[in-house]
Amino acid sequence: MAEAGDGDGFAALLAPSIAPVRVRPLVDGTFHSSLRSAVAGEVRVSVVSGSPCVLTRAADLIGPDDPAFLTVMLHRTGRAGVAQDGRHCLLGPGDLVNYVTSRPYEVTFWEPYEAVVVTVPIAALGSHADTLTGRTAVALGTDCGPRDVVGALFEGLAAKVDGCTLGAASRSKEHLADAIVSLVIAELVDIAPQGAGDDLADRVLAHCLASLADPGLTVESVARAHGVSVRYLHKVLAPTGSTLSAWIRRQRLERIRRDLVDESLHGRTAAAIAARWGITDTEHLSRALKAEFGMTANEIRRSGRREPGGPLLLAE
Repeated sequence: MAEAGDGDGFAALLAPSIAPVRVRPLVDGTFHSSLRSAVAGEVRVSVVSGSPCVLTRAADLIGPDDPAFLTVMLHRTGRAGVAQDGRHCLLGPGDLVNYVTSRPYEVTFWEPYEAVVVTVPIAALGSHADTLTGRTAVALGTDCGPRDVVGALFEGLAAKVDGCTLGAASRSKEHLADAIVSLVIAELVDIAPQGAGDDLADRVLAHCLASLADPGLTVESVARAHGVSVRYLHKVLAPTGSTLSAWIRRQRLERIRRDLVDESLHGRTAAAIAARWGITDTEHLSRALKAEFGMTANEIRRSGRREPGGPLLLAE
């Protein structure tokens, strides 16, 4: 396992295994990341984990002679987002997404995360290459159809990465690579086109996650930023089972709780931590934390316990 303690070091780890990217940490305290990787034929399997950060593959990092890969990621923990080709999607634990290394993309991990990343040469996709590379940044669950098999395979591959035992002999590695490519094709080739409402919902939530530190973030400001009415925004987000204001409040409180138990931030007051996430009313903070987690800020800090986060969207 290779580890890095800053963004530049993590970018250096990712370049040969996945693709050259820029890494921007999203935490003020200690940054940590790790990568485990193994190869089967032309397919590479990597397990990445670490602190919240943004991975950006900008146009200036893509050379005309760079090999082109389809990247398929199984997100295991935390919340993340992927943007490519004008589309945005949000990922929760168990979701799959694909993107290509030959075009700019951005992957955002808003929380501590772990993901399994499989890179497949686009040339290996044969007649399906154009179809698969045209359906990027669409989140897929692994709870039905062939995708549950893909999810199980990726989990199994992750367990084998540490010992680099993805097939003990070269012939078995070739067969394993063929199986991975076949399952990737089965997983992606029949994706239904993403609806405009689904894409707007993902763009809205990604915008909110990126703007949690802004005290002026409101339902009205979000609607203005996306050129829609508040009523239409509520309609688009109705299937999530939560109002946008409740979702924003929950996201802020979860991050405040996370930072309160972060040892590297023990020198900061609870008020300073809350202000970093857009909450400036300390009396409101005490009531909100007590209502949400059953503990005050001081009790959370003393507990040193960070409970796992809830689902991507929570009802009030």
